[in-house]
Amino acid sequence: MSDDRGPDDAAQAAVAGVADAVLTNGLAPAMATPLDVDADTAEVEGAVTRVFLAVLQHQEPTRSLLIAQGMKAPLVDHSLDVLGSRGLVRLHPGGRIEVVPPDISLPALALDYERRARETRSAAHELAQVYFQARSASRTPDVGTVRILNSIDEIAAVTAEAVAAGTERLRTFRSLSPRTRALFASPIHSHQEPTRGAGGKVLDFTTVYDTDVLEIDGALEILEARERGGERFRFTSGVPFSAVMVDEAVAIIDVSAFDPSGFGSAVIRARSMVLALIALADHLWDLGSPLSTGGVSTERRDQLILSLLAAGAPDATIARQAGVSQRTVERRVRALMDQLGAGTRFQAGVQAARRGMV
Repeated sequence: MSDDRGPDDAAQAAVAGVADAVLTNGLAPAMATPLDVDADTAEVEGAVTRVFLAVLQHQEPTRSLLIAQGMKAPLVDHSLDVLGSRGLVRLHPGGRIEVVPPDISLPALALDYERRARETRSAAHELAQVYFQARSASRTPDVGTVRILNSIDEIAAVTAEAVAAGTERLRTFRSLSPRTRALFASPIHSHQEPTRGAGGKVLDFTTVYDTDVLEIDGALEILEARERGGERFRFTSGVPFSAVMVDEAVAIIDVSAFDPSGFGSAVIRARSMVLALIALADHLWDLGSPLSTGGVSTERRDQLILSLLAAGAPDATIARQAGVSQRTVERRVRALMDQLGAGTRFQAGVQAARRGMV
Protein backbone atom coordinates (compact mmCIF):
# COMPACT_ATOMS: atom_id res chain seq x y z
CA MET A 1 0.00 0.00 0.00
CA SER A 2 1.53 3.33 -1.10
CA ASP A 3 1.72 6.42 1.12
CA ASP A 4 0.93 9.60 -0.85
CA ARG A 5 1.60 11.95 2.06
CA GLY A 6 4.44 14.45 1.75
CA PRO A 7 7.31 14.75 4.24
CA ASP A 8 5.54 17.45 6.26
CA ASP A 9 2.36 15.41 6.47
CA ALA A 10 4.29 12.33 7.57
CA ALA A 11 6.14 14.29 10.24
CA GLN A 12 2.87 15.79 11.43
CA ALA A 13 1.37 12.30 11.70
CA ALA A 14 4.36 11.06 13.65
CA VAL A 15 4.13 13.96 16.10
CA ALA A 16 0.39 13.36 16.49
CA GLY A 17 1.03 9.69 17.21
CA VAL A 18 3.56 10.49 19.92
CA ALA A 19 1.30 13.09 21.51
CA ASP A 20 -1.67 10.73 21.44
CA ALA A 21 0.36 7.97 23.09
CA VAL A 22 1.63 10.28 25.84
CA LEU A 23 -1.71 11.90 26.59
CA THR A 24 -4.28 9.16 26.11
CA ASN A 25 -2.71 5.68 25.87
CA GLY A 26 -4.16 3.98 28.92
CA LEU A 27 -4.02 7.25 30.88
CA ALA A 28 -7.35 8.83 30.06
CA PRO A 29 -7.61 12.17 31.86
CA ALA A 30 -10.13 12.59 34.60
CA MET A 31 -12.80 15.21 33.96
CA ALA A 32 -10.99 18.20 35.41
CA THR A 33 -13.91 20.47 34.54
CA PRO A 34 -17.59 19.72 33.87
CA LEU A 35 -18.49 19.59 30.19
CA ASP A 36 -21.66 21.26 29.02
CA VAL A 37 -21.67 19.54 25.66
CA ASP A 38 -22.42 16.01 24.61
CA ALA A 39 -19.01 14.39 24.19
CA ASP A 40 -17.97 10.80 24.51
CA THR A 41 -14.65 9.73 26.03
CA ALA A 42 -12.93 9.35 22.67
CA GLU A 43 -13.86 12.90 21.68
CA VAL A 44 -12.62 14.30 24.99
CA GLU A 45 -9.30 12.43 24.75
CA GLY A 46 -8.92 13.47 21.12
CA ALA A 47 -9.53 17.10 22.07
CA VAL A 48 -6.63 17.03 24.57
CA THR A 49 -4.27 15.79 21.87
CA ARG A 50 -5.53 18.31 19.29
CA VAL A 51 -5.19 21.23 21.70
CA PHE A 52 -1.68 20.16 22.67
CA LEU A 53 -0.57 19.94 19.03
CA ALA A 54 -2.22 23.28 18.23
CA VAL A 55 -0.48 25.18 21.04
CA LEU A 56 2.86 23.59 20.07
CA GLN A 57 2.57 24.97 16.54
CA HIS A 58 1.65 28.57 17.44
CA GLN A 59 4.21 31.05 18.73
CA GLU A 60 1.65 32.87 20.90
CA PRO A 61 -1.31 30.52 21.45
CA THR A 62 -4.43 31.74 23.22
CA ARG A 63 -7.75 30.25 24.24
CA SER A 64 -9.64 32.44 21.77
CA LEU A 65 -7.35 31.33 18.94
CA LEU A 66 -8.15 27.65 19.63
CA ILE A 67 -11.89 28.37 19.67
CA ALA A 68 -11.55 30.36 16.45
CA GLN A 69 -10.11 27.22 14.83
CA GLY A 70 -13.42 25.48 15.37
CA MET A 71 -12.89 23.73 18.70
CA LYS A 72 -15.75 23.74 21.22
CA ALA A 73 -15.07 26.07 24.15
CA PRO A 74 -15.86 23.48 26.91
CA LEU A 75 -13.51 20.96 25.29
CA VAL A 76 -10.79 23.61 24.94
CA ASP A 77 -11.14 24.60 28.61
CA HIS A 78 -11.11 20.99 29.76
CA SER A 79 -8.09 20.18 27.58
CA LEU A 80 -6.14 23.19 28.85
CA ASP A 81 -6.88 22.18 32.45
CA VAL A 82 -5.59 18.67 31.77
CA LEU A 83 -2.46 19.94 30.01
CA GLY A 84 -1.85 22.40 32.84
CA SER A 85 -2.24 19.68 35.50
CA ARG A 86 0.37 17.60 33.67
CA GLY A 87 2.85 20.46 33.50
CA LEU A 88 2.72 20.76 29.71
CA VAL A 89 1.35 24.32 29.61
CA ARG A 90 0.88 27.28 31.94
CA LEU A 91 -2.33 29.33 31.76
CA HIS A 92 -2.20 33.11 32.18
CA PRO A 93 -4.88 35.81 32.60
CA GLY A 94 -6.61 36.84 29.40
CA GLY A 95 -6.42 33.36 27.91
CA ARG A 96 -2.70 33.48 27.08
CA ILE A 97 -1.09 30.02 26.99
CA GLU A 98 2.59 29.44 27.75
CA VAL A 99 3.90 26.13 26.41
CA VAL A 100 6.58 24.42 28.50
CA PRO A 101 9.27 23.08 26.11
CA PRO A 102 8.46 19.39 25.48
CA ASP A 103 12.07 18.31 26.10
CA ILE A 104 11.54 19.53 29.68
CA SER A 105 7.85 18.79 30.31
CA LEU A 106 7.58 15.30 28.79
CA PRO A 107 10.53 13.70 30.68
CA ALA A 108 9.10 15.17 33.89
CA LEU A 109 5.69 13.73 33.02
CA ALA A 110 7.25 10.34 32.28
CA LEU A 111 8.96 10.34 35.69
CA ASP A 112 5.62 11.08 37.31
CA TYR A 113 3.98 8.18 35.46
CA GLU A 114 6.83 5.88 36.52
CA ARG A 115 6.44 6.95 40.15
CA ARG A 116 2.72 6.28 40.05
CA ALA A 117 3.33 2.89 38.44
CA ARG A 118 5.79 1.94 41.21
CA GLU A 119 3.31 3.02 43.88
CA THR A 120 0.55 1.05 42.19
CA ARG A 121 2.66 -2.11 41.96
CA SER A 122 3.68 -1.73 45.59
CA ALA A 123 0.08 -1.24 46.73
CA ALA A 124 -1.13 -4.23 44.73
CA HIS A 125 0.45 -6.72 47.13
CA GLU A 126 -1.04 -5.20 50.29
CA LEU A 127 -4.45 -4.70 48.71
CA ALA A 128 -4.49 -8.27 47.41
CA GLN A 129 -3.79 -9.54 50.92
CA VAL A 130 -6.71 -7.48 52.25
CA TYR A 131 -8.93 -8.80 49.45
CA PHE A 132 -8.14 -12.48 49.99
CA GLN A 133 -8.06 -12.25 53.78
CA ALA A 134 -11.58 -10.80 53.74
CA ARG A 135 -12.71 -13.82 51.72
CA SER A 136 -10.69 -16.48 53.53
CA ALA A 137 -13.39 -16.99 56.18
CA SER A 138 -16.02 -17.70 53.55
CA ARG A 139 -16.73 -21.34 52.78
CA THR A 140 -17.81 -20.42 49.28
CA PRO A 141 -14.78 -20.72 46.95
CA ASP A 142 -13.78 -17.48 45.27
CA VAL A 143 -12.82 -17.74 41.61
CA GLY A 144 -9.72 -15.64 42.29
CA THR A 145 -8.19 -17.97 44.90
CA VAL A 146 -7.12 -20.62 42.35
CA ARG A 147 -6.44 -20.02 38.67
CA ILE A 148 -5.38 -22.77 36.28
CA LEU A 149 -2.49 -22.00 33.94
CA ASN A 150 -2.23 -23.29 30.39
CA SER A 151 1.43 -23.15 29.40
CA ILE A 152 5.03 -22.85 30.56
CA ASP A 153 5.09 -19.28 29.24
CA GLU A 154 2.09 -18.47 31.43
CA ILE A 155 3.84 -20.02 34.44
CA ALA A 156 6.86 -17.79 33.80
CA ALA A 157 4.72 -14.66 33.36
CA VAL A 158 2.62 -15.06 36.52
CA THR A 159 5.72 -16.01 38.53
CA ALA A 160 7.51 -12.84 37.43
CA GLU A 161 4.42 -10.79 38.29
CA ALA A 162 4.11 -12.36 41.75
CA VAL A 163 7.80 -11.94 42.56
CA ALA A 164 7.72 -8.29 41.47
CA ALA A 165 5.00 -7.69 44.09
CA GLY A 166 6.89 -9.52 46.85
CA THR A 167 8.04 -7.72 49.99
CA GLU A 168 10.06 -10.17 52.10
CA ARG A 169 10.52 -13.85 51.29
CA LEU A 170 10.68 -16.09 48.26
CA ARG A 171 10.62 -19.86 48.77
CA THR A 172 10.82 -22.34 45.92
CA PHE A 173 11.32 -26.04 45.38
CA ARG A 174 12.00 -27.46 41.96
CA SER A 175 11.84 -30.86 40.29
CA LEU A 176 13.54 -31.61 36.98
CA SER A 177 10.58 -30.28 34.99
CA PRO A 178 10.44 -28.63 31.55
CA ARG A 179 9.89 -25.31 33.34
CA THR A 180 13.07 -25.86 35.41
CA ARG A 181 15.01 -26.72 32.25
CA ALA A 182 13.71 -23.54 30.61
CA LEU A 183 14.77 -21.52 33.66
CA PHE A 184 18.30 -22.98 33.58
CA ALA A 185 18.52 -22.23 29.85
CA SER A 186 18.31 -18.48 30.54
CA PRO A 187 21.48 -16.40 29.90
CA ILE A 188 24.01 -16.78 32.70
CA HIS A 189 23.92 -13.06 33.56
CA SER A 190 20.20 -13.29 34.37
CA HIS A 191 20.90 -15.85 37.10
CA GLN A 192 23.34 -13.66 38.98
CA GLU A 193 20.98 -10.69 39.20
CA PRO A 194 19.49 -10.24 42.69
CA THR A 195 15.81 -11.15 42.91
CA ARG A 196 13.88 -7.96 43.62
CA GLY A 197 10.32 -7.40 44.72
CA ALA A 198 8.18 -4.32 45.25
CA GLY A 199 10.13 -1.07 45.29
CA GLY A 200 13.28 -2.88 44.12
CA LYS A 201 13.79 -4.60 47.49
CA VAL A 202 16.04 -7.69 47.35
CA LEU A 203 14.04 -10.71 48.54
CA ASP A 204 15.28 -13.45 50.87
CA PHE A 205 15.44 -16.32 48.36
CA THR A 206 15.74 -20.05 49.18
CA THR A 207 15.32 -23.06 46.90
CA VAL A 208 15.33 -26.82 47.34
CA TYR A 209 16.32 -28.57 44.12
CA ASP A 210 15.75 -32.20 43.27
CA THR A 211 19.11 -33.91 42.81
CA ASP A 212 18.09 -34.77 39.22
CA VAL A 213 18.42 -31.06 38.36
CA LEU A 214 22.20 -31.62 38.44
CA GLU A 215 21.79 -33.63 35.24
CA ILE A 216 21.22 -30.38 33.31
CA ASP A 217 24.33 -29.44 31.32
CA GLY A 218 26.22 -26.64 33.05
CA ALA A 219 24.08 -26.91 36.19
CA LEU A 220 26.96 -26.09 38.55
CA GLU A 221 27.91 -22.95 36.63
CA ILE A 222 24.29 -21.80 36.72
CA LEU A 223 23.98 -22.56 40.43
CA GLU A 224 27.15 -20.61 41.16
CA ALA A 225 25.66 -17.64 39.28
CA ARG A 226 22.40 -17.94 41.20
CA GLU A 227 24.35 -18.09 44.46
CA ARG A 228 26.11 -14.85 43.49
CA GLY A 229 22.66 -13.36 42.94
CA GLY A 230 21.70 -14.15 46.54
CA GLU A 231 19.87 -17.44 46.17
CA ARG A 232 20.53 -20.01 48.91
CA PHE A 233 19.81 -23.61 47.94
CA ARG A 234 19.87 -27.21 49.08
CA PHE A 235 19.38 -30.54 47.35
CA THR A 236 17.27 -33.55 48.11
CA SER A 237 15.81 -36.43 46.12
CA GLY A 238 12.20 -37.12 45.25
CA VAL A 239 10.87 -33.57 44.86
CA PRO A 240 7.58 -34.40 43.07
CA PHE A 241 6.77 -31.04 41.46
CA SER A 242 7.88 -27.41 41.48
CA ALA A 243 6.38 -24.47 43.36
CA VAL A 244 7.12 -20.83 44.09
CA MET A 245 5.76 -19.12 47.23
CA VAL A 246 5.96 -15.33 47.53
CA ASP A 247 5.67 -14.13 51.13
CA GLU A 248 2.48 -15.74 52.46
CA ALA A 249 0.36 -14.21 49.73
CA VAL A 250 0.59 -16.34 46.61
CA ALA A 251 1.93 -19.66 45.33
CA ILE A 252 2.52 -20.86 41.79
CA ILE A 253 2.50 -24.63 41.25
CA ASP A 254 4.35 -26.02 38.21
CA VAL A 255 3.19 -29.47 37.08
CA SER A 256 5.05 -29.46 33.77
CA ALA A 257 6.87 -32.58 35.00
CA PHE A 258 3.55 -34.37 34.40
CA ASP A 259 2.34 -32.38 31.38
CA PRO A 260 5.25 -30.86 29.38
CA SER A 261 2.98 -28.09 28.08
CA GLY A 262 2.49 -26.81 31.63
CA PHE A 263 -1.29 -27.16 31.46
CA GLY A 264 -2.84 -27.77 34.87
CA SER A 265 -0.34 -25.63 36.75
CA ALA A 266 -1.96 -23.08 39.02
CA VAL A 267 -1.77 -19.73 40.78
CA ILE A 268 -3.05 -20.06 44.35
CA ARG A 269 -4.05 -17.22 46.65
CA ALA A 270 -6.13 -19.15 49.19
CA ARG A 271 -4.14 -18.50 52.35
CA SER A 272 -4.50 -21.99 53.82
CA MET A 273 -3.16 -23.60 50.64
CA VAL A 274 -0.27 -21.14 50.42
CA LEU A 275 0.68 -21.86 54.04
CA ALA A 276 0.51 -25.61 53.37
CA LEU A 277 2.93 -25.25 50.46
CA ILE A 278 5.23 -23.08 52.58
CA ALA A 279 5.25 -25.82 55.23
CA LEU A 280 6.21 -28.34 52.55
CA ALA A 281 8.98 -26.06 51.29
CA ASP A 282 10.37 -25.63 54.81
CA HIS A 283 10.25 -29.41 55.38
CA LEU A 284 12.15 -30.07 52.15
CA TRP A 285 14.70 -27.44 53.20
CA ASP A 286 15.27 -29.26 56.50
CA LEU A 287 15.74 -32.53 54.62
CA GLY A 288 18.03 -31.02 52.00
CA SER A 289 21.80 -30.91 51.88
CA PRO A 290 23.90 -27.88 50.88
CA LEU A 291 25.98 -28.14 47.77
CA SER A 292 29.59 -27.00 47.74
CA THR A 293 30.51 -25.33 44.44
CA GLY A 294 33.90 -24.00 43.44
CA GLY A 295 37.10 -24.83 41.64
CA VAL A 296 38.46 -28.19 40.52
CA SER A 297 41.40 -28.74 42.90
CA THR A 298 41.60 -32.16 44.54
CA GLU A 299 40.35 -30.84 47.87
CA ARG A 300 37.50 -28.90 46.28
CA ARG A 301 36.64 -31.87 44.06
CA ASP A 302 36.35 -34.17 47.09
CA GLN A 303 34.21 -31.54 48.79
CA LEU A 304 31.95 -31.40 45.74
CA ILE A 305 31.73 -35.21 45.59
CA LEU A 306 30.76 -35.34 49.27
CA SER A 307 28.12 -32.63 48.74
CA LEU A 308 26.63 -34.52 45.83
CA LEU A 309 26.71 -37.77 47.80
CA ALA A 310 24.78 -36.13 50.63
CA ALA A 311 22.28 -34.83 48.09
CA GLY A 312 21.76 -38.36 46.74
CA ALA A 313 23.31 -37.83 43.31
CA PRO A 314 24.35 -40.96 41.35
CA ASP A 315 27.95 -41.50 40.20
CA ALA A 316 27.19 -40.48 36.61
CA THR A 317 25.85 -37.10 37.73
CA ILE A 318 28.76 -36.57 40.11
CA ALA A 319 31.26 -37.38 37.36
CA ARG A 320 29.64 -34.94 34.96
CA GLN A 321 29.52 -32.10 37.48
CA ALA A 322 33.03 -32.73 38.85
CA GLY A 323 34.53 -33.02 35.37
CA VAL A 324 36.06 -36.46 35.93
CA SER A 325 35.34 -39.99 34.74
CA GLN A 326 32.80 -42.17 36.49
CA ARG A 327 35.56 -44.64 37.37
CA THR A 328 37.46 -41.82 39.13
CA VAL A 329 34.32 -40.94 41.06
CA GLU A 330 33.86 -44.55 42.15
CA ARG A 331 37.45 -44.71 43.41
CA ARG A 332 37.18 -41.39 45.26
CA VAL A 333 33.83 -42.34 46.80
CA ARG A 334 35.28 -45.60 48.12
CA ALA A 335 38.32 -43.77 49.52
CA LEU A 336 36.16 -41.11 51.16
CA MET A 337 33.86 -43.75 52.66
CA ASP A 338 36.88 -45.48 54.18
CA GLN A 339 38.24 -42.16 55.44
CA LEU A 340 34.94 -41.29 57.11
CA GLY A 341 34.18 -44.79 58.37
CA ALA A 342 30.91 -44.79 56.44
CA GLY A 343 29.18 -47.98 55.35
CA THR A 344 27.14 -46.36 52.56
CA ARG A 345 27.50 -43.50 50.14
CA PHE A 346 24.77 -41.53 51.87
CA GLN A 347 26.39 -42.04 55.28
CA ALA A 348 29.62 -40.61 53.83
CA GLY A 349 27.76 -37.44 52.86
CA VAL A 350 26.07 -37.20 56.26
CA GLN A 351 29.36 -37.75 58.14
CA ALA A 352 31.04 -35.10 55.99
CA ALA A 353 28.26 -32.62 56.79
CA ARG A 354 28.52 -33.36 60.51
CA ARG A 355 32.29 -32.77 60.44
CA GLY A 356 31.89 -29.49 58.58
CA MET A 357 33.59 -30.80 55.44
CA VAL A 358 30.78 -29.58 53.16
